[in-house]
Amino acid sequence: MRLWINLIGVFGIWFIVYEGVAIGVALLLAIFAFAIWLHRQNRKQVAKPRRSTGYPNPRPSPPKSRKALIMTDVQPASILSAVEQLAPSIMRRSGSLFYSGPSAFQGQHSLYVLGLNPGGSPVAQATETVERDLADWRALTLPWSAYLDESWQGKPAGAHGMQPRMRHMFDRLGLDLREVPASNVVFVRSTNEAALASEKAVLLPQCWPVHAAVIRDLGIRTILCLGTTAGRWTREAIGAHALIDRFQESNDRGWSSEAHIAADGRAVVTVTHPGRADWRNPAADPTPLVKAVLERQQ
Repeated sequence: MRLWINLIGVFGIWFIVYEGVAIGVALLLAIFAFAIWLHRQNRKQVAKPRRSTGYPNPRPSPPKSRKALIMTDVQPASILSAVEQLAPSIMRRSGSLFYSGPSAFQGQHSLYVLGLNPGGSPVAQATETVERDLADWRALTLPWSAYLDESWQGKPAGAHGMQPRMRHMFDRLGLDLREVPASNVVFVRSTNEAALASEKAVLLPQCWPVHAAVIRDLGIRTILCLGTTAGRWTREAIGAHALIDRFQESNDRGWSSEAHIAADGRAVVTVTHPGRADWRNPAADPTPLVKAVLERQQ
């Protein structure tokens, strides 16, 4: 702008001296008006600040596939040892191991999430073995959750069945599902619960050492179990039999969620299965029970 003012002054004086006052003044005003217009145009081209999204940087998109990443984090040796000692008969079967990425299995955590076992079809998904799932899990480096970042039944990631209901609960709890360790009591896939129950005596003792290592090494104080069978099997495994709290749905069916505590102080919260109960409905939401137990266990 200062350059334009200097030019205006030089050309204005020249025209006043050599071409006459009227022409010089007119040209001076024209040049001055043009300089003002150009200055305003330059100001408009300055980038406007981006609207705040609540994040210091653009929010990263969750990984679309677990295979594209390389694991750099290190989990406690006893957890990895327990995983490596899983029977070959488990590793070769259709199923999955963990529902959170490696970063969720570091440090200390108050909560561990356990479903009963992976859903789906062991026939149609025969190639999706526990061994293959473990290899994919080891390839992770970014925080990841099957409940948020995995596509189920061809739906958008985190949008199918129980996934939005899990997100609802953990949003209310103020916890990031990607940083909460999660798994299933049994790692092999079955078409239904009845088929799994017939193998409980064999599968539970083979899978539980992994959970025992997670609970011990991560300092887990509360285990959240999805569904009554997962809760019952977990309570049997850690000896949590004393009822400490209960939530009953305020609807016609009146399903219940319960919390039990073991002699060592660890709690098991057994909630209605989010595949059947819509926790987003306040009448069926067991989140207040989970929150109360977590606060009690601090």
